[in-house]
Amino acid sequence: MKSALDKLFDHRQPVLLDGAMATELFRLGWPAHMATVMANLEAPDLVRRVHDEHRAAGAQILLTNTFGVLLGVDDQRLEAARTAVRLAREAAGGKARVAGALAAFDLAFHGPQLDRVVAALVDEGVDLLVFEACNTQRDAEVAIEVAEAQGAGLPAVVCATTTDGGHEDHRRVKEIIALIRARGGAQVEVGLNCCRGPAEALRVAMSTDVVPRWIKPSTGAPGDPVDDHVMAAFARAARLRGARFIGGCCGTTAETLTTMAGALEFVDEPNDGRPEVPDDF
Repeated sequence: MKSALDKLFDHRQPVLLDGAMATELFRLGWPAHMATVMANLEAPDLVRRVHDEHRAAGAQILLTNTFGVLLGVDDQRLEAARTAVRLAREAAGGKARVAGALAAFDLAFHGPQLDRVVAALVDEGVDLLVFEACNTQRDAEVAIEVAEAQGAGLPAVVCATTTDGGHEDHRRVKEIIALIRARGGAQVEVGLNCCRGPAEALRVAMSTDVVPRWIKPSTGAPGDPVDDHVMAAFARAARLRGARFIGGCCGTTAETLTTMAGALEFVDEPNDGRPEVPDDF
């Protein structure tokens, strides 16, 4: 049976996700000390440019520029969230889906503000909701609860992420993933994002009972990103091991996405087996 997310696409091929928004906005001149969500109101051309470039690279899902919107919700930020959906929708041009994206750390502390933001995204017509960077099981529980209560039946993706990459960190991520699978049902997809780079994301994915089908790693530590071809190798490896929705987080440019898309072009179906990840990946 298809998941709710699968039903958004009438093909069986891998789905390329978009790349980084914040790091691209900074590259284009948005001040690093200012909240990136406010660029939707104060520099919409920059936001539109990033979306346009990701779409031109082949991205089939565009995440709204709303990752940090919960850090101080007021009427202005709510309008910025609504505008973010409109900007992504314009760039999608009917050829890509739009995901309402939220940072999912400390969700339990946001209460009614979280409900207001999700309601605004849903009212503006997002196709799905994406909760990124879950650091605790409680964050994942709240994300699932909000998706079920406020999401109007839309597909949702709840993403875990690593922090220091240690044994306990990986154990925590696997526990979060297990909870999402147990509680999420057909509406909620398991995801991984950032994870300090593609190698760690793939290793964590491979250590779970079932590889998450949504994986969106960063290009690595700030100032020391992996080569685009490493991201392309990751995309192919992730697809062969069962992932379907594949893109990039922090540091991923449109050029990176283009290279990843090329690697995915001829990989329609994953392998049945789960070979080990090479040590030098």
